[in-house]
Amino acid sequence: MALLETMKKVAEQTGQAGAPTVFMFGTVKTVSPLVIRVDNRFDISEKQIVLMKEFMSGGYATHKHTINPHDHTVPEHNTETADSHIHGVQPIETSQTGLETAQEIYFGLSTGDKVVLLRNQGGQEFLVLGRV
Repeated sequence: MALLETMKKVAEQTGQAGAPTVFMFGTVKTVSPLVIRVDNRFDISEKQIVLMKEFMSGGYATHKHTINPHDHTVPEHNTETADSHIHGVQPIETSQTGLETAQEIYFGLSTGDKVVLLRNQGGQEFLVLGRV
């Protein structure tokens, strides 16, 4: 009997090796705690979800933009890019001092966001690849 069970296990692992990962789609149900509904079939919790920093909310020191002192006034404003990160700029007279930013702000996932997931072999972890 043990030999039959071992053979079944080997056959199952061989089949999984042919497709080590699978693309799936999901919808964020809640953000705290993070829960994603996968293919309208089942939910995964944050213990099973792997997030890149772009999908976590918060500020991250990533790079610097520097403007050397010169004769311009920079009003208070925010810059925003297509991938939803923002740089906040405080009002400053650049002839007095230079301007330097050193972090990006990410809003993270929101309830209702549609996401693309990459499921690892065995289906225990899901990497959020991006928003759809």
